Amino acid sequence: PFLTDQEFRALAIPPLGPGRTRRFDPHARDVGRMVESDRLEDAYRFRTPGLRNVALTAPYGHNGTYATLAGIIRHHLDPVSSLGQWSDEQVVLADVPWLNSTDLAVHDDRLEMARLRQAIDIRSVVLTDAEIEDLVAFMHALTGGPSVNGRLGRPDAVPSGLPVD
Repeated sequence: PFLTDQEFRALAIPPLGPGRTRRFDPHARDVGRMVESDRLEDAYRFRTPGLRNVALTAPYGHNGTYATLAGIIRHHLDPVSSLGQWSDEQVVLADVPWLNSTDLAVHDDRLEMARLRQAIDIRSVVLTDAEIEDLVAFMHALTGGPSVNGRLGRPDAVPSGLPVD
């Protein structure tokens, strides 16, 4: 019903920010499922997200490194090349002065980036630009009207306590 297999996969999504690190790690890195399972084979694997209403859930990737559906689809086609070509211009980052210097620090760690590339467990696929556009259109077709229109209405409050506009 959620259009996902609920499995965990390593896609080499470009690391961003401090990530979710194990308590004893000497530096920040986002090791994904391994944080919970404590199994090395789960490193860099993240749950496959559902596709229902996916057009409403930008940014994409477990950490929001892709601003568009086309961007995350292209990453899936060739994760190694995509990781090498990724730049911070593809993501919208909040301007938080004390984090700005660390958001992309892991990209300078060649060993960590090599481990990320080694863990990839999907095969590269070749698609034309037209086929990518068709996939994006299909993803938009998975959006339900009540989701767009706010079936439940605007809440009076949210768990974070932030004001509701």
